Formats: sequence, C-alpha cells, structure tokens
Amino acid sequence: MHFYKHVGKTMYFWNIWALKSDLRANQLTPKYDLKYLIAIIILTSLRNTPTDTSNGYDYLSLLLDLLMFMISTWYCFKINGGDTGQDFLRRYLSIFWVVGIRVLVCTVPISISVYSLIYITRGESSEETTLFDLLFILLFSGVYYWHVIAQIKDLKNTDVWEKQVRGAKSDNSN
Repeated sequence: MHFYKHVGKTMYFWNIWALKSDLRANQLTPKYDLKYLIAIIILTSLRNTPTDTSNGYDYLSLLLDLLMFMISTWYCFKINGGDTGQDFLRRYLSIFWVVGIRVLVCTVPISISVYSLIYITRGESSEETTLFDLLFILLFSGVYYWHVIAQIKDLKNTDVWEKQVRGAKSDNSN
C-alpha cells in the first residue's frame, strides 16, 4: 500500500498527478465524492470550532476564509467551464482534499518554526489570536486556494489540449 497514491484504493491523499489522471479518465465515482466531502467537512469543522479564548480575530479569520472559499470555488467553477463544465464537484472536492493535505504538510513545520521563533524572542506566547495570527492564517489560506485554482486550471487546460489533439487526429485520418 503506497500512502502517496491510494490508501486502500479509497482516496487520494498526496499524488495530485495520479488524481488528475483518474479525473481525466473519469475513474472516480460518486462514492469518492462523498468520501472527499465528508473528510473536508470534518477537517473544516475542527478548524472552525470556537474555544474559550476565541476573539474578534478568530471570527474575522473565519469570515475572511469563508469569503476566500466562496470566491475561489466560484472561480474554479468558471475555470472548469461553468454550466457546461465537466464533473465540477468531483474534480473540485478531490483536488480540494489532496491540495489541502499537501498544504497542511508544508504549513505545520513552517508554523512550528515561526511560532517557536516568536516564543524564543518574546519569551511568551499568546493564547488569544493576534493580528499576526490572522495574517499568517490568511496567507496560508490564500496559498491553499491559489493551488486549488491552479490544479483545476491545469486539469481544464489538459482537457482542452486533449480535445484539440483528438480533433487533429480525426482530421488527419479523413
């Protein structure tokens, strides 16, 4: 079993290229859609759970992240072809999940390093969310949504390219 490809042939966790290949070949089923959706909902609800130390920055972060989510989702829908696009939710949910895992793996060591450095230089840490925390979260959210958009765009561009190649081949065979 290869962690980077499929875990028990149920979901992709890391290999974005294999995922896009399966998406192009229409290999994913509605069962995959449901698994990705459930996983995304669980992780999103964990991130957005209020705590005793929640403050205005937490709620502002949630609001701005929700706004970025809605705008990037709409933009991905448009990139995918809008009303005439192919399998938007299947493509979006699976790419959203895999990119999220990849960004999380990169974010954790960076966050630990940055916050360790802050703790070392200040000698204390704040339990409440600060403006720095808000900006740090929004930076990584922006990177995340940008990568989702880039992968959807790449998948769509490959679809267009493959149609052009098939069209040129059929023109040549006539």
